[in-house]
Amino acid sequence: MRVIIAGLGDIGTQLAEDLSSRDGFELVLIDQDEEKCDTLKGEYDALILHGDGTEPELLESAGANNADALIASTESDALNLVIAILGKRFSIPKVVAKLNKTSLRATSRELGVDHVISPKMSAATEISSLLHGYNVLDFSLLVQGGARLVEISPGELVSKKIRDIDLPEGTLITSIFRNGVAIIPKGNTKLNRQDILVIITENEEKEQTIKELFGELQTTNRPDHIHED
Repeated sequence: MRVIIAGLGDIGTQLAEDLSSRDGFELVLIDQDEEKCDTLKGEYDALILHGDGTEPELLESAGANNADALIASTESDALNLVIAILGKRFSIPKVVAKLNKTSLRATSRELGVDHVISPKMSAATEISSLLHGYNVLDFSLLVQGGARLVEISPGELVSKKIRDIDLPEGTLITSIFRNGVAIIPKGNTKLNRQDILVIITENEEKEQTIKELFGELQTTNRPDHIHED
């Protein structure tokens, strides 16, 4: 699996370290810090490129035409969105963008970005798992055992109360991320447009049902592939 990581901050470097220790991954790492690139060349079995991930030519040099996944993890939300959009133009199957501003999640979805990660959301998810009786290890095993963790915007269910949402059996809304704070929802909690729900469900089939329920599964027209002039 060919994975391109653009942006080697804390998250990008941690991901590179994790994937480089596993079999089956061909890594390409991109960063604008030349000194950092030189340092990492001796640490990872990966192609390391110094440059700007928003440049199509650099992504092409990184093998974007044949990549299986692209992770945009610079320290800039704007750059990450641009990199992610370019990834979709290269028809990379899985494109992930790190965004600090949760308000940009809806925009990224509209632009066709497959997944969004947020450092704040990750922390909130871990806290909510503890509040619901899972320790970190147990929660990890839960997901590995077939359960799915879904982070989703209210979409078509804005203004709905939790008790009025027809969730599939075996599904739990563990927390809602609202205005930078994780809250534990109650039956009368009403969904706001900028909310992000953290949901645990039993399997992939029910995950798809949830995405359909919230209106996230939509057919999008993928932009034409990038061509060199």
